[in-house]
Amino acid sequence: MAEVMWKPTSQQEKALSSLAYETLFGGARGGGKTDAGIYWLLYDVHHPKLRCLVIRKNAIDLSDWIERAKSSFAPFGAKCIGNPAQFVFPSGAIIKTGHLNDEKAFEKYQGHEYHRMLIEELTHIPSEHHYIKLISSCRSSDKDIKPQIFATTNPGSAGHTWVRKRFIDAHTPEQIHIAEDTGRSRLYVPATIDDNPYLKEADPDYVKYLEGLPEALKAQWRYGSWDDVEVEGAYYAKLLTAERITRVPIETSLQVHTFWDLGVGDSTAIWFVQKYGKEIRVINYYENNGEGLPHYINMLHDFRSKHNIVYGRHTAPHDIQVRELTTGKSRKETAQKLGIEFVVAPNLSIDDGIEAVRNTLPICYFDKERCEQGIDALRNYRKEFDEKRQVWKSYPLHDWTSHGSDAFRYFAISHERESPVLKLNLSASSGWMG
Repeated sequence: MAEVMWKPTSQQEKALSSLAYETLFGGARGGGKTDAGIYWLLYDVHHPKLRCLVIRKNAIDLSDWIERAKSSFAPFGAKCIGNPAQFVFPSGAIIKTGHLNDEKAFEKYQGHEYHRMLIEELTHIPSEHHYIKLISSCRSSDKDIKPQIFATTNPGSAGHTWVRKRFIDAHTPEQIHIAEDTGRSRLYVPATIDDNPYLKEADPDYVKYLEGLPEALKAQWRYGSWDDVEVEGAYYAKLLTAERITRVPIETSLQVHTFWDLGVGDSTAIWFVQKYGKEIRVINYYENNGEGLPHYINMLHDFRSKHNIVYGRHTAPHDIQVRELTTGKSRKETAQKLGIEFVVAPNLSIDDGIEAVRNTLPICYFDKERCEQGIDALRNYRKEFDEKRQVWKSYPLHDWTSHGSDAFRYFAISHERESPVLKLNLSASSGWMG
């Protein structure tokens, strides 16, 4: 084995020595997550059958990780080849890399066998369902290689809630927990910059930077807090009170109206709403990416069949009327051919829309389970933070919270209009049947 001039911190060592099937390492910024993940992969690289997979959310972050890994793997004789990159060791062991650019990316590894899986920034995965799909390929048919998953992350981002439930809530840090549903072991090892003396010595100003952040960001970035802190700069967090988030039944006697944010090469988000007197009952939220209109229309059909509902109005942003250069048709026209007639939301400014949401939330009740991902998006939708100047900018941050928040904004500026029932075309040619 090559001599490597790298020594783990005490928290890195705890994570690297974990025998759990799933290990989550990190929490705060500066805790040494990336290095820990890179060196964790080096276990068993002498074994010719070893196959590992490294996952990051997007290609840009993955390329940064690859550059760091090259220098760490070089002493072991690894060669970086191909696109997507993979590291091939003299023994024949292989470490592959990939990113999750769309919905299908979570499924493309199913049927494969990876003994070790490193997932960088776990909270970037939006749901536990996506995560379970991904880790289904982490297994071993070789008794000499133990299958394991090593994930790193900071609090926040789209997957904050499910990651906290799976690894943090009711689990003692640094103690292995056996999951009741699978019987497999999990471990959470927290780390902050205080656990990383190398970084503190090399860049003491970084600690000062973290200490100077607004309180909510400091709680997460400096101390790795998983609590639902009130995010400074958030537009709606104070209005999403506990009594507004509860169990909301689906009434078959009430129309269901949907409000969409249609992504192009990005996520599409849909809110499902029923109106009862002056109450707004938000009964469901759905978000996905990498899919065309037929996928979402079929999902509406499935939801209707499951709950025996009748749809009312389907509202989309004004840009649904823009004609695409490739087809010469607008997405509104495409949707019509697929059996759904969209109403176009008023074209108001973002500031006016945000004010409309603030005025609407006090009469809304959200189903806690079916709307969980959307609620997280609304709660964390905030102004962009200028890290260099440490001030909040005057416009919203475009990130994972934008899709659900934009769709809800279209609801808020539209819901007072009359809601005639729009019959959906359920003929075999509509794409709904099958």
